[in-house]
Amino acid sequence: MASRVAAQLRKENNAQVEVVRGGLGEFSVYVDDRKVIDTNRLWYPTPSKIVKKIQVLLAE
Repeated sequence: MASRVAAQLRKENNAQVEVVRGGLGEFSVYVDDRKVIDTNRLWYPTPSKIVKKIQVLLAE
C-alpha cells in the first residue's frame, strides 16, 4: 500500500516521498515531520483516503 500511495503523490503532486519500513503492521505517514496518519494492523485507511488527506495538507 505504501508504494501505491507514494507513487500517486509523486505523480499527482510532484511530492518528494520517502518510504521507510516500519514495524509489523505499522503504517504511519509524516508530512514535514508531523505525523498525519497512524495506524495499526487492525485498521488501515484506503490509499485514496490517505492521498486526499495528504493533498489537503500540502495545499495549506
